[in-house]
Amino acid sequence: MARPVEVAENVSMIDDQLYSIPQHGSVYLLNEKKKALIDSGPVTSARVVLDGIRESGVRPEDIDYLIVTHIHLDHGGGAGLLIKNMPKARVVVHHRGAKHLIDPTRLVSSALAALSRGERDLSQETELVPIEAERIKAVSDGDTIELGEQQVLRIIEAPGHAPHELCVYESRNNGLFSGDAAGLSVAENKVLVMVNAPPSFDADLSIATLKRLMALKASRIYFAHFGMSCEVQPKLQLAIDTLQAWDDIMTEAVREDALDGVAERLLIQAVTALAPMRKGWPVLYEYLAKYDMPMSVDGYLKYYRDKRGVELNKRGNGESN
Repeated sequence: MARPVEVAENVSMIDDQLYSIPQHGSVYLLNEKKKALIDSGPVTSARVVLDGIRESGVRPEDIDYLIVTHIHLDHGGGAGLLIKNMPKARVVVHHRGAKHLIDPTRLVSSALAALSRGERDLSQETELVPIEAERIKAVSDGDTIELGEQQVLRIIEAPGHAPHELCVYESRNNGLFSGDAAGLSVAENKVLVMVNAPPSFDADLSIATLKRLMALKASRIYFAHFGMSCEVQPKLQLAIDTLQAWDDIMTEAVREDALDGVAERLLIQAVTALAPMRKGWPVLYEYLAKYDMPMSVDGYLKYYRDKRGVELNKRGNGESN
């Protein structure tokens, strides 16, 4: 197990070994008078996360808040299992996601429907642990959580990647926990890609969220995939530019009536962005290229079909088998 890394004052990053892949997913421990964990990781990472908390010098029993940036399985899937080891913790979640943690039946079916067959086999997450309603703290934009005199967390609703996405601003280090709102920054921050998960991805909302995050002028950004960067504005702008590049491809395809090959063009662009990973991070490269990027194409084309009324035939809609 990789040891936790202190990435800012009183903030430690735990590599949750997402789907047994190093440097793929991270959760963050805020060690203040009151203690918080940002994201849970999936069910399959629960033991790694608990060990990481202990390695950071904190007992799981001392955690006050488990904050879920959104309810996708790799971010909130392990919450119900983790809090069995955190007797006083409340699970903080977007108000639109709370009911799905209390009764995860629809969450599981929706999540599995969005995954390819191979990714379903990797995730092994069909049994989520429900969370008692009294242990849920549903939050909205602007809500705050005080962990200590110098650490107040502010909730930022961040739709786009998902309607139940939230980001968390932390005052001590002028830092931003971005969930998936700003994409994946992997390979030691050498690569940034967007993940446009169906069925609810919305490109317009995502760009609006990214612009709002830029206005915060945070000094550091904590990615759920993977790690911390002090290049906040360039990362957020790159996320906007990436979405805009996909929009340019779609606009051109619509104008030229060339939608038959648009899914392939989007996928080539996405996988090409991963190229710097092939040598140093081959396992993660293969995973993202095989699973996440095709899923992102699916989500993006569904958005275009549903919100912008673009007709896509079966060959051009990017759907996975």
